[in-house]
Amino acid sequence: MPLNPEDALKSRPKPAVEPPVLPPGVLPAPLERLLKKYPGLVRHPHPFAVHFPIVFFYSAALLSLAYLATGIASLDSSAFHFLGAGLLSLPLTMLSGTISRRLSYPREPDQTFHIEIFYSRLLLILSLAAFAWRWLDPRVLQDFGRGSLLYLLIILALPAIATYISYFGGLLTFPLDKEED
Repeated sequence: MPLNPEDALKSRPKPAVEPPVLPPGVLPAPLERLLKKYPGLVRHPHPFAVHFPIVFFYSAALLSLAYLATGIASLDSSAFHFLGAGLLSLPLTMLSGTISRRLSYPREPDQTFHIEIFYSRLLLILSLAAFAWRWLDPRVLQDFGRGSLLYLLIILALPAIATYISYFGGLLTFPLDKEED
């Protein structure tokens, strides 16, 4: 199925109004017990967790640019640390999104979810590649060349992709148009 943002804007799924009732065995038993004990966890972990990779990837990009402008080595180190924090928090955010989608939107996922899933995977791949590159070549931005430019473009793409994903996630919570009952 091709990813078409216009299709996602036309029709958005509505969350389950009542707390979801899942047949036993859909989720691992410890997770089922946890959600039964704390039903607020059904909807709140993903909106909370999603902000971490966003801010970490923005910070990595901004600090990389600040390093290039000033040459202050600690900015480059901090950019790498933020990139690592974004990479560590992203899989947890993706997992919480998958769980939230299955619990709050029990029907088959629509185009909005397909867009989020596709670009989240792309974000994970690019952030992992950038992290590995920087780990293996700590001077990638210090000795600026063609490789440095490609690395920088990847770093700058991370917050852009995170913002794109967030836009479609936000449509689920804050639709653009007023819906009639």
